[in-house]
Amino acid sequence: MPEGLAIALALVPKGTPVWKAGLWAIFTSPPQPIMAAPAYLFVERFRPFLPVGLGLAAGAMIWMVFSELFPDALEKVDSGSAATVVALAFTCMMAFQRLALAR
Repeated sequence: MPEGLAIALALVPKGTPVWKAGLWAIFTSPPQPIMAAPAYLFVERFRPFLPVGLGLAAGAMIWMVFSELFPDALEKVDSGSAATVVALAFTCMMAFQRLALAR
């Protein structure tokens, strides 16, 4: 959802006139094209660090799954079912990754 629309949808129910909410929606849009070029340059400059960042993010997600989500799942279902779901989810994720990289 565009940010301007989100702002207008939040302002109108609070009693802001539609025309004023529209102006606020337009006012919030100029920073996007202004910051597009610096954001692109930033991403290009730090492209060599992308694998490290993605690896750290993946490690954090794995930690979260096995320290928070999996113990909560074990409270509601038996361990065999939970392990089966984790194995199937991992298999599907790896298959999707293989398909996506097969270009």
